[in-house]
Amino acid sequence: MSGRILSARRALVCVAVGTVVGLVAGLVADARLGPLAGWCAAGTLALVWVWRLCWPMDRDGTERVAREESSSRVTDDAVVVACLASVVAVVVALTQSSSQDPDAASVALIILGVLATMVAWALVNTVYALKYARLYFVDQSEDGLDFQQATSPRYSDFAFLAFTVGMSFAVADIEPTSSDMRRSALPHALLSYFFGTVLIAVAINLVTNLAQG
Repeated sequence: MSGRILSARRALVCVAVGTVVGLVAGLVADARLGPLAGWCAAGTLALVWVWRLCWPMDRDGTERVAREESSSRVTDDAVVVACLASVVAVVVALTQSSSQDPDAASVALIILGVLATMVAWALVNTVYALKYARLYFVDQSEDGLDFQQATSPRYSDFAFLAFTVGMSFAVADIEPTSSDMRRSALPHALLSYFFGTVLIAVAINLVTNLAQG
């Protein structure tokens, strides 16, 4: 297995698992459930895989892996594009289900839509956590972020930054101190706002369908 966290090989394994889960869900339950079930499985596996490796790392391990991740930019972009595509799939699926009478499959589809959007949101934040670490250790000479601490940050610190931006569309006590870092944080905040808006819309759709049922 590659030493990089977001390696193409790991991504392909997740895609393969998602494909199998999607096919099984589509054949056993309802064909409409297949794509979202597959995405949820693939995305969840990727999240567990990444954070099982990253979360326990100390500061030296974080810097070493962040330097290895410097060649994973294409994989990062592919994951973000896949997340955006999954949200489009959620919108299409909900549009189709809203034109039909509510049934168990329709409710399951909406629940999967909520889960798929949450998985996509978490994946985007994870990609940006890895990206912030790479920018900090590789591209910025350790002057792009002020963590307000004497010791070097670890991946859990970058996760705190990324998920804070993902939830509040702003930074907390970790301050970006360079234009490049702010340039990366801006699209991150915009993407998070987009996912949050879709998630609220899907949740409202779920409540409406349950009330009608």
